[in-house]
Amino acid sequence: MKVLIYGSTGFVGRYVVRQLIGKVELFLAARNESKAKSIFGDSVKAVKFNDKIENPIFEVNPDVVINLIGILKESGNNTFEYTHYEIPKRLIDASKNLNAKKFIQMSALGADINSKSMYQKTKAMAEEYLISSGLNYVIFRPSIILGKEQKLFEDFKKYSKIAPFFLAPYDAKVQPVNVYDVAECFEKATLTEIKNEIFELCGNKVINYKELFEFALKYLNIKRPVIPVPKKAFLFMIPVFSLMPDPIMTLDQYYMLQEDNVCSGKYKGVKDLLGNVRDAFVF
Repeated sequence: MKVLIYGSTGFVGRYVVRQLIGKVELFLAARNESKAKSIFGDSVKAVKFNDKIENPIFEVNPDVVINLIGILKESGNNTFEYTHYEIPKRLIDASKNLNAKKFIQMSALGADINSKSMYQKTKAMAEEYLISSGLNYVIFRPSIILGKEQKLFEDFKKYSKIAPFFLAPYDAKVQPVNVYDVAECFEKATLTEIKNEIFELCGNKVINYKELFEFALKYLNIKRPVIPVPKKAFLFMIPVFSLMPDPIMTLDQYYMLQEDNVCSGKYKGVKDLLGNVRDAFVF
């Protein structure tokens, strides 16, 4: 089985690749072939692309295409609409053209075509396009994914150098999922006959952001108090955050904060796929 992965060198991508090495014929679509090879060695084949991101699909003719490409913040031409909708659309079209057996899409919990958040709206747009394409698909909607390389930890390392404390919304909840569970779910979707389903990926514990921030700081052995505030308080801070080179929070992220990032129960989840659920806070 030939499997082509987009977004392989990102946080989740690295775990998914390592989960699949040795089990399939693995190809990684990459702008920077040397970066992919430096991470994974000779156990995978890097396929270079430039502007025509779909070219690796035509070159490899894969059985399964996995799309993990995503951004948390917009930057220049790298917008949510381009990254989360236009790119998947091109990959889906190319996969359909070659009659790929399955397309596996990384979406997000809270994906909603009517959301004020462009992150969530464009994730939903890609889902709708994939479902209507006629391809066999699996869509994963994870809550926040915890693992050693999570960007949250890097942010706390950076901001703790200048911040004597951190603010956290006490009235917004998340249901973190372990990155190893996420990687295994992608493996299961790749190697089995599962198709045409949406899965919500969450751990067993629902917490608020104060608890999440306290966990992250403890994990990093950084001593800073976390002050609970209502989420609406952050709306007044957005203009100040926007002056920063790398804003702590954007307006789009504030919109995302309005809905709890927890599994709805309307779809199957980690336990249905793997039989059990790891502790999201042990990795």
